[in-house]
Amino acid sequence: MRGLELGQQYRMTHETSLLSCRGTLRHVRCAAFVAALLLCGPFAVPAQTTPRTTAGLSRQVIDTRTRAELESAREAVWRAWFAGDSASLERLIPAALAAGEPWMWEDRTATFQGARHSGASGRRLVDIHFDSTTITLYDDLALMHARFTYVLETPDGKRTTSTGIASEVFVREDGRWVNPFWYLK
Repeated sequence: MRGLELGQQYRMTHETSLLSCRGTLRHVRCAAFVAALLLCGPFAVPAQTTPRTTAGLSRQVIDTRTRAELESAREAVWRAWFAGDSASLERLIPAALAAGEPWMWEDRTATFQGARHSGASGRRLVDIHFDSTTITLYDDLALMHARFTYVLETPDGKRTTSTGIASEVFVREDGRWVNPFWYLK
């Protein structure tokens, strides 16, 4: 997830573009919706005082079960990425993926390459913590924002702590939450 940390930047190619993936239209629409929210949010009209339904998209209250499922799915993605666990990432990240950090965007192929590099580096994730998590749920689409802190340990025992803000999208597919979009800052 932290491609800049690895000193590598990946760009999408025609062969790995989002439009060549199965089930893309749904994920592209979700990613476009989220990108619009993230980029235009500060300029948006003030929120309505009551939930509103527009074009089949209704904001919902988050129950404890859904919150736990989403938080569990989020942590599983992060842990699998740092461990270089491609098998878990295959289940947690759909074919269409857009992941970004300031000045860099990557697709699923680049994300998996970064995860493999992280796993092979010998670093291990010692701790990960999310605080100030907010979740906005629209049917089978969840927008999550949180502060994160993680601690990595190198094979020689040196520990580094990284912090930032994560904006993530989760989509419910076949009864489970998958992560087609994130932006880390």
